[in-house]
Amino acid sequence: MRETAGLGEQAINKIAEMALASQLHDAGELEVRIKTDLNKLARGEVESIAIKIAGLLMQANLRLEELQLQINRVTVKPFSALFGKIELTHPSDGTVRAVINEDSLSHALNNQSSSKNSRQNQGFDERKISGIHVQQLRCFFLADGHIVFNCEAILEKTNQAQSVAFTALPSIAMDGRKIVLQEVRDVEGKEPPTGLAAALVAQASEILSLPEFEEKGMSLQFQELELAAGKLTWQAAAHIEQFPSG
Repeated sequence: MRETAGLGEQAINKIAEMALASQLHDAGELEVRIKTDLNKLARGEVESIAIKIAGLLMQANLRLEELQLQINRVTVKPFSALFGKIELTHPSDGTVRAVINEDSLSHALNNQSSSKNSRQNQGFDERKISGIHVQQLRCFFLADGHIVFNCEAILEKTNQAQSVAFTALPSIAMDGRKIVLQEVRDVEGKEPPTGLAAALVAQASEILSLPEFEEKGMSLQFQELELAAGKLTWQAAAHIEQFPSG
């Protein structure tokens, strides 16, 4: 009986992986683990769903190095689940873990469409901030927990280029709803043009918080944040109204 249940779970996992892969945009490795059996699934009962995705591309053109989603005690629509489509019949709770590397954040901030899709763009429009053109923007994640922003800023009025470098410290907002960047400091006393640091920090904060999850029926409460050399990892509690799809 246990072996039969195991074979049933394997089949369900494979079906779910194929169905989920067809919904995701340009993702890499995908692994789905659904803990149930065919009898329980026929009644819509699932003990847990664990999903691990490598290289998932988000709306802000941020490619996640890794995303893990764990949902416990799930009730789903039985017929849809048998074909790999997860439709919740009741809200569920779980956890989300995301790993973001510095190159991905640099690419997202440099990408024009990330600024156009921003809900709070703070004047960041097509790499232009309050009369300042931003070029060659790079972010570096330091082992001491800070993010370094490095770019070339060209002032419209003078057409002169200025090298800009400043640091910021990522942390979890007091209400736990987003990742914020604080303690913005110039490197080597070179002050960025007015508004530039604030705009880039606001944009980075929004991108790192992955607000599109809320748009897809999942609210996050950030709990842990760790920044090491080259990588930022956060974990959040998730309240899931509907199962997210691409």
